[in-house]
Amino acid sequence: MPSHEVGVNVTDAYGAGVNAEQYASSFNGLHADFNDVLDAAKDACAEDPRVTGWSSYGEEQAEAIARVEHHGVGLAENIQGGAAEVANTDAQAADTYGSVDVPSYLPGTYH
Repeated sequence: MPSHEVGVNVTDAYGAGVNAEQYASSFNGLHADFNDVLDAAKDACAEDPRVTGWSSYGEEQAEAIARVEHHGVGLAENIQGGAAEVANTDAQAADTYGSVDVPSYLPGTYH
């Protein structure tokens, strides 16, 4: 394919979006799992010498973890939406150009 052409296999693209959606669903509850790990670490370090800062660290990371969850869902939606847009564009082009009569010329002849 020449470098100025772009092609998309809509079925594969949509399938990739479904895969991304499955991965993103595993991000749900990531923040709660992270807090559980922090609580376990906090409990394990409860004896002297005490380690502090667990709560503030968890609060600092909460926003980043929420972004991971949000981006995972957005990725899936964007891939699936892109595949749908390509399919729609292809369908519109087929309707528009399907009836165009393109004359066939022999190579090396000019008209």
